[in-house]
Amino acid sequence: MRSATAGVALSTSSFLIDTLSVLVSGGTDEVHLTVVRPFWTGFGAAFLLTLVLSFLMKGCMTSWLRWPVERCRQLSSLAAVGEPVKMTLVVRKDLKMGNGKIAAQCAHAAVAVVEEILEIKSRQVAASSDATMTLDSTSQLWLRWYAAWHVSGCSKVALQCPDEETLMAIAKHAKEVQLPFCVIRDAGRTQIAPGSKTVVAVGPGPKSLIDEVTGQLKLL
Repeated sequence: MRSATAGVALSTSSFLIDTLSVLVSGGTDEVHLTVVRPFWTGFGAAFLLTLVLSFLMKGCMTSWLRWPVERCRQLSSLAAVGEPVKMTLVVRKDLKMGNGKIAAQCAHAAVAVVEEILEIKSRQVAASSDATMTLDSTSQLWLRWYAAWHVSGCSKVALQCPDEETLMAIAKHAKEVQLPFCVIRDAGRTQIAPGSKTVVAVGPGPKSLIDEVTGQLKLL
């Protein structure tokens, strides 16, 4: 083992001596390029690898730092609300929609409410860099409730109501107490007439406030 190590060291020393001899003696261009070109090739490869790793690490670090900050903001919103947060989806029973139709209409309602709140959130981001832009108190409440709902599992409850009149009364009540809500009007391609009001989504919001609006309704 010792003789093998000595052999490697001797070979390396010989290579360095030969290289220095060539450079000092001003050897031919061919020999000079043979010695220098591998150096610059390795240097360039190492430089590119360093750039790529730096870029990847920067992206990873940014993601790792952003996640805890957003999580803390959501948890603080949950603590500020001080009670469970949920969304209710109220379905008209008189339309006699099939289960698949009901599922699709409830999905439309839930997504529509979330999209509206996310639009408010994008305005909040813009307002943070523009002093002339502000959010009203209702929008700020919706963002707080949404953050608390998101971090606590996005609880949703499906309920039923007898007719359109009841459905619209629920929507009106939700508006009066400043809860997010959305009434879905169907395109009428299947099962029901075009423009039929099928579902109202109420929330996300504090459980006590949601129950004030929809607590009297039966489960679907």
